[in-house]
Amino acid sequence: PESPRPPGNQRFVVKTWPDRRQCGAILLSCGMASIVSAAAAEEEEAKARKRRAKKQKKNNNKLARRRAGASAVAHKYWNQRYRLFSKYDQGIQLDHEGWFSVTPEAIASHIAARFSREHSAALANGVVVDAFCGVGGNTIQFALRCSRVIAIDVDGGRLAMAKHNARVYGVEHKIEFVQGDFMALGPMLTNVDAVFLSPPWGGPDYINADVFDLETMIPMNGRKVFELARSITPNVAYFVPRNCDVEQLVRWGAGDPCEIEQNRINGKVKTLTAYYGALVKQGATEGDA
Repeated sequence: PESPRPPGNQRFVVKTWPDRRQCGAILLSCGMASIVSAAAAEEEEAKARKRRAKKQKKNNNKLARRRAGASAVAHKYWNQRYRLFSKYDQGIQLDHEGWFSVTPEAIASHIAARFSREHSAALANGVVVDAFCGVGGNTIQFALRCSRVIAIDVDGGRLAMAKHNARVYGVEHKIEFVQGDFMALGPMLTNVDAVFLSPPWGGPDYINADVFDLETMIPMNGRKVFELARSITPNVAYFVPRNCDVEQLVRWGAGDPCEIEQNRINGKVKTLTAYYGALVKQGATEGDA
């Protein structure tokens, strides 16, 4: 309210404070506005963090794709990286050959179940040889189920990657990594329960053959590889292309039981696995990994 007009031409206006209820309402309103403002800022910061994380992941993926090697690998196999290793984002390492030669994790896990003590009493010691371990896809799954794994590969760089990848899965301590040629080291192996064979198939072009001849198309002669493994133990699993000559696998068993299993992902046959000795499942039927 205006005060009485003072003498002269000067005019003063005096305003009074609101009462306490009005003052409290103003303070409460200011407080709520501050809370709302802080919450909005926090939400915006969270969104910004998500954007930064997404961008960082995208950049990491680009870097990993460049490291993957040839464009065929980057485009075809990159999109399957989590099928190859479910823990890929935790630092899994692969070289150019590893991208197209490693066994998909679901299939590797399925095969490893055959090598466990639960499958057969003949595998009681739980010692498995992975004769061509590569970057460790099968080796890791064997180590998750068996007592000890001897992982062999002629390539030292690939063997180092297998060791690193085993560390990611927490099973490095159960694996003995040996650099060398299985064909030379095999005769020295003793006290082994089972051998897993996955020799190189000559690259992705193997699928173009009408029939993949295991004896002539595997570089070190697939039959000799098999015979060496059988001299170590009768319990052998042979991982082969889906277009291979299965009659060869049966003949090489020399009359002993041989189970040939189709390994599938999403209903599609990817590979075959031939089992011998105690690895054969009683009453076996066509399998699906």
